[in-house]
Amino acid sequence: MNRMKYCVTQSGYSAKLGDGVVSQALDGGTSRYRQALKNVPHAVNVQWVVKEGGYQYLMAFYRVWRRKPNQPFLAKLIIDDASAEEYKCFFKTSPTLSEKNGKIFTVTAQLEVMPALENKDMDDLLVEFGNQSDEDLFDLANPLEKLVNVDLPNALENLDA
Repeated sequence: MNRMKYCVTQSGYSAKLGDGVVSQALDGGTSRYRQALKNVPHAVNVQWVVKEGGYQYLMAFYRVWRRKPNQPFLAKLIIDDASAEEYKCFFKTSPTLSEKNGKIFTVTAQLEVMPALENKDMDDLLVEFGNQSDEDLFDLANPLEKLVNVDLPNALENLDA
């Protein structure tokens, strides 16, 4: 399986999560919702900003994929978690040269991305934490940040006096 060399830029990046939820409008009330499908792919709009060699690579990568379009490729994306993870992808639309500014090429495309495996226990834990606490999850998960940037300087201030 081929692996995309370049990471996408953060600007020009959006993802519509495939949820598989179907709704039916009802007269005089709220809609009825149910999960109808599982493992529905995500639609991700991506953008790369590269130099000439990068542009040649992206076009070659697409042409190689196009020869066997039923074969996914790997790309690092941010979808299901806050950090980049590798996903199996397909080109939903062919790459588009959106802008060329001097020696800089901006290429956009839409990818169809297979969802990552869900960790239901972790999801339940995160939502339960959110229900019971006003703290940001980052503050709880990264106590070293507070220790180094707040507690330590405050402690050193007292030593100077």
